Amino acid sequence: FAFLVCLALSFIGGMLIERLIFAPIHDAPVLSHIVVFIALTLIFNALAGFIWEFTIKEFPSPFPSQLPFDTKLIGPHELGVVGITLVMLGMIYVFFKFTSVGLAMRAAAANPVSAALVGVSVKKMLGLGWGLAATVGAVAGMMIAPKVYLEPNMMLGILLYGFAGAVVGGLTSPGGAVVGGFLMGVLENLAGEYIIG
Repeated sequence: FAFLVCLALSFIGGMLIERLIFAPIHDAPVLSHIVVFIALTLIFNALAGFIWEFTIKEFPSPFPSQLPFDTKLIGPHELGVVGITLVMLGMIYVFFKFTSVGLAMRAAAANPVSAALVGVSVKKMLGLGWGLAATVGAVAGMMIAPKVYLEPNMMLGILLYGFAGAVVGGLTSPGGAVVGGFLMGVLENLAGEYIIG
């Protein structure tokens, strides 16, 4: 229940942020958007710490503690995260490839003027895009919290790894970003084992 409530609040919050904060500065330089995004991150982290404190807390994994088979290569939580990631990738692919709303969102992102001329509400599509992005981010946060523990600034390091993975795999490709993230994780562990160790 808490998982579903978190997703719903994230979706609504993402849409509100786009409508109330980023829509008014839509025509501003990209640097202005980046500064506002960093400011929002600091504000939300401070607000979360004020409400729930900055004490590091444990967060239970939604997956079983043991696998039905013996292996030392991957744990049950990590395997669950991989499964959730693949399911979400499939859902995103189907949504953007085969649904009218997904196609409209792609059109609004690729060419807002042409999309508006054929009747697509670019403002609504931008809001939906922000809502979906916030929802995916919420899932990522709930999946990583059992590993890095729960505290307001827990996602800062993850964002750096995620950005690096997206750059390696391709900023415009969700599948490529996931592959890039996997490559970053594998290379980091191999480097730690065989180069540093």
